[in-house]
Amino acid sequence: MGKHIIFSTILNILLIVSAIVGYYSFKADSLFIVILCAAAFGLTVFYKIKHTKAVQKEMKYIAELKVQNKTKKKK
Repeated sequence: MGKHIIFSTILNILLIVSAIVGYYSFKADSLFIVILCAAAFGLTVFYKIKHTKAVQKEMKYIAELKVQNKTKKKK
């Protein structure tokens, strides 16, 4: 579970940094860096959604295993 927390934190930092760098690059009229930051932001959001779905699937699987173990212990 620790690797999921670390990966999620890295993705959050990338989102924030790409937005900040893109904003200041736009103010400095450096459109190439703005395009790069927009691409980085989009890819980061894509991987953030993909990672969230994977974590939800894993948590659902773990919860189902716990329920199955509880029903076996009661019998």
